[in-house]
Amino acid sequence: MTLSGSSTRSSALREAGVFLAICYALALAIAIALPRAGIAPLISILVPVVAVTITVLVMLPRGRRRAAWAEVGFGRPPWRPMVVGVVGSMAILALSYAIAAAVGVVRFVAPDGGIGGWLLELVLTLVVFGVVLLGEEIGWRGFLLLRFAAVMSGRRAVLAAGACQAAFHIPLLTLTTTYQAEGSRWIIVPMVMVTLTLAGVWYGWLRLWSGSIWPVSYAHSAFNSALQGGPRVVVATSPAAMAYTTTETGIVTLLIVLVTAVYLLTRRAADFRTADR
Repeated sequence: MTLSGSSTRSSALREAGVFLAICYALALAIAIALPRAGIAPLISILVPVVAVTITVLVMLPRGRRRAAWAEVGFGRPPWRPMVVGVVGSMAILALSYAIAAAVGVVRFVAPDGGIGGWLLELVLTLVVFGVVLLGEEIGWRGFLLLRFAAVMSGRRAVLAAGACQAAFHIPLLTLTTTYQAEGSRWIIVPMVMVTLTLAGVWYGWLRLWSGSIWPVSYAHSAFNSALQGGPRVVVATSPAAMAYTTTETGIVTLLIVLVTAVYLLTRRAADFRTADR
């Protein structure tokens, strides 16, 4: 997958640099302005798409802007990657919770309102946030990934985009009290950085394999929905122990994502080479 002639290697790097500078500046501004506001993580979701919009307007001539937006991959979502993305993301977190329960860090309980109500809430959250999280994925996998893929191999590009997305979360993790607040910052921050970088392989593979941004956004939504719905059915023996073990800050999740990334980079390597064509 190439940029359809709309960006040369040098312009792709310039566009990526401008996009990242805007993203990081806005992320820092939000964290400084809203250090204790629960809405700060939600506002941050919109930052990447805002950064893409500004970058396209500033860096691309009028005749190339439509093509840049088309490359994001807004077309009709293919059903198979959609299913793989949603089921795969939920399976990663479900397995992480199961292992945490097996070692005694958490235990499963019946949700208030019953399983049916909990499942309905989970599905509704997944559907709604599949659209909301386009705000992030348009930036990381719809724009930045393709710029990186223009100057490096597909496998390196997904890791680089994942690392850039991970760095985007540093202001929220270190300057606010409402995002992943449990546990020592000296442990949690590096764990999240590694996990999100490796998760970039999963999300990047979905984007390159499917040619669409929708499976990525819904895979991201599936993970976050399971993360938000977890407290209804999972009780921690210690919030800090849970943070170190599971969710997106824990070692178990990190290891599962690592195994997934290694599998995709080796056994599905051909899917990443589509970015080099």
